[in-house]
Amino acid sequence: MSKTLNLTKLSVHRVTGETGYASNGALMESLSTMEAVWKIPIKKYIRDLLDGKIDSISLTKDKPYFYFFGRCFEKSLSITIKEAEKIIDFSIPLCEVETMLTF
Repeated sequence: MSKTLNLTKLSVHRVTGETGYASNGALMESLSTMEAVWKIPIKKYIRDLLDGKIDSISLTKDKPYFYFFGRCFEKSLSITIKEAEKIIDFSIPLCEVETMLTF
């Protein structure tokens, strides 16, 4: 039986914009890494967005620079992450976010 692979569109902006794709598992692995490196409970924030406890979340660290913004829309979760030299934007259908949080 073939396994379905869901992909999420991922944009990385530097001097020139690049668009790529990442599996949901790889995306959550990256978020988990950021969570550990920046000591920010990203998965908790995503859960709070899904549960409707908050409409959006924005946070910034100055040294070293890190910006996180998340917002839940009717059908998708949108996240923007900015670091010193890059900006990462992605949007995930809400029906897939729940599964991703179990990674």
